[in-house]
Amino acid sequence: MAYLIYSLNMTLNGHCHHEDAVVDQEHHEYALELLHGSEALILGRHTYDLFAAFWPEAATRKDLPKFMQYLAMELQSIPKRVVTTRPLEFPWQNTEALKGPDIENTRQFLSEISGNVVLFGSPALAASLADASLINEYQFLLEPFVSTSGKQAFDGAKVWQRLMLLDAKRLNRDVMLLRYASGP
Repeated sequence: MAYLIYSLNMTLNGHCHHEDAVVDQEHHEYALELLHGSEALILGRHTYDLFAAFWPEAATRKDLPKFMQYLAMELQSIPKRVVTTRPLEFPWQNTEALKGPDIENTRQFLSEISGNVVLFGSPALAASLADASLINEYQFLLEPFVSTSGKQAFDGAKVWQRLMLLDAKRLNRDVMLLRYASGP
């Protein structure tokens, strides 16, 4: 069974909107390092649409810094699975759909992998996967904002969970990376 790592940008009051993040070189290098050690990437449909609107073309854009191009190349090459109820009209390279919202297809996919799999963003999907005890590690990038935009992290989760702190470190001047393991 895969070791599922959930990575989420989250404001101080628990919101997770894609614009409420300090997205700098350290942030991109963190994502690249996380993907380097992984066999696949899982995304919810909304997060996939956000990623697919930018990253497929970023690898060849000369106006972007190299660290963004490197991340774009890694995102291009890693197998991606999108949990969705709708067909992917213009799928990104190495992308397949996992029929949702039931997580059994995702559970089956995870059971076929022995290494790391990363889930970026996708708060509704993460709540379902957390309820099913499929997330092994949580990596929260605590962003220096109080926000009213976006979903609340784990909104809709039904199962109470105890997490164990693995590590806390400063990602950049204002962002903390908090790593937690699923509780016993």
